[in-house]
Amino acid sequence: MRYQDQVVRATQKALDDVCRAALSVPSDKLEWVPMGDVRTVLSQMQEVATAGNWFLPIIRDRKPPEFDEHARKEAVRLRQSFDTIEKCVEAARDSTSDLCQALAAFPDEALEDEMRLPFGGGVVMTMADVLSMHHWNMVYHLGQINQIQLMLGDREMH
Repeated sequence: MRYQDQVVRATQKALDDVCRAALSVPSDKLEWVPMGDVRTVLSQMQEVATAGNWFLPIIRDRKPPEFDEHARKEAVRLRQSFDTIEKCVEAARDSTSDLCQALAAFPDEALEDEMRLPFGGGVVMTMADVLSMHHWNMVYHLGQINQIQLMLGDREMH
């Protein structure tokens, strides 16, 4: 199996898992903040809804994204346009499908190429690592959503 095919498979599973978990949260708790600056389930799913499209040009064009103040504000504006979990799930499925096509088509010979990404003041990653970023991000949010479910007393595995 090619590395890219494994990343696609893991990404699709992470998408199914995070969507199933979010859809299992009671509708009156989707914007519940359990403490401090913890993000709500809806906020996390808004990010999941838009992340596939954000990662797509990085994979397809192999160029780091703009990450200036304007780009960050535009990302927030777009995320907030998905105002229900159902809209988030639909958008996440669409964008992740497009991203997975680009992941599957990524050339083997470019996996070790490096890219500087603007996060945390700049981080250098191989393209092999970049290919798995959407998967990592969804698993990260799955854990946060699962923690909120536990805080709500939901012990069921969704």
